[in-house]
Amino acid sequence: MTMEKMLELAKNNLKNLIFAGLLLGALSFLALVVTQKSFSAKADLLVVQNQQGFSDYYALSKSSDYLSGILMESVYSEKFLEEIKNTNLVSTNFLPLDKAERLKEWQKTVKLKKNASVGIITVETFANSQKQAGDISNAVIDVLTNKYSLFLGQGQNVEIRVLSGPIVEKNPTVMQIILVSLAGFAVGIILAFMLAYYKSQYSDTKTNFKTFGKNTFVHNFSENDLVG
Repeated sequence: MTMEKMLELAKNNLKNLIFAGLLLGALSFLALVVTQKSFSAKADLLVVQNQQGFSDYYALSKSSDYLSGILMESVYSEKFLEEIKNTNLVSTNFLPLDKAERLKEWQKTVKLKKNASVGIITVETFANSQKQAGDISNAVIDVLTNKYSLFLGQGQNVEIRVLSGPIVEKNPTVMQIILVSLAGFAVGIILAFMLAYYKSQYSDTKTNFKTFGKNTFVHNFSENDLVG
């Protein structure tokens, strides 16, 4: 199909395309709002490895990146959850009692990202209330900054510094809602156009088949008539 025919097909199905886009955009918005927690808290932590007289900054950067990775994996362990409870900063009663389900829910509650080049860990926590989001974030920060040796081992000359946060805000953000809605709208239009395209191709194929059968019948009839 040429570009001209595709534009014509889109024009002829414009209402259906817009309706499909609006429908999928609305469903995407609804799914985002329903499935996400109401609040999030974000904090940035810096992992610093102090080595006296050590000037290989590339090696120090790679070492900090390695240690950051260990800490991030440790956050999703039972030991870390136990230390969270021991801080008395937040209750862990919102988590299921089953160990496997408990860890799964915890992974949904806390999201970690790192900037490998500078050793920064971004901690983002999610909860249904503003206070709970902040309390969970403070508890995670407390364990990471004060009890990191439980996960990295003794003798590591490491310091975890809080750069910012926790900053609590509504979740999802307005920007996230806009992006998800626009993405849903675009996908809806694409799917509707693909459906219209395939229906058009099927209709053309069916018409060509009927025309071919009719022409074949007329051709055979004419030959038989001439022979007779």
